[in-house]
Amino acid sequence: MMILSLVLVTLVGLGLYALLVRGEANRAFLPMLGPGVVLLAIAGIGILRLLPTDSDAISARTYIALAMLWIGWIGFAALVAQMLMRRMPDLTPVPALTGALATLAPVAGFLVTKTLS
Repeated sequence: MMILSLVLVTLVGLGLYALLVRGEANRAFLPMLGPGVVLLAIAGIGILRLLPTDSDAISARTYIALAMLWIGWIGFAALVAQMLMRRMPDLTPVPALTGALATLAPVAGFLVTKTLS
């Protein structure tokens, strides 16, 4: 079941990233993506650090905070890829592919943690 959920998270993350990066870098899109990423990061960290959680079980707040951080990470990768593609159009496929690889970092980190624990 865990492998199925990791595959689903990976596919959803790559799909969300593809939606954010597709097409040319848009001047109206970039100013909205930056503050959105910052707000998601602040909200996710705030929920994890400021609200008490039960030590016995993982609560729904923890899942919501981790989802916010995960979506913020994907948005950050898309923001950097869009900025690089806009500033350096001759490198067009490289930033998008590197950002797609960066969206796999949370899943890879989870797998490394599960392997080492």
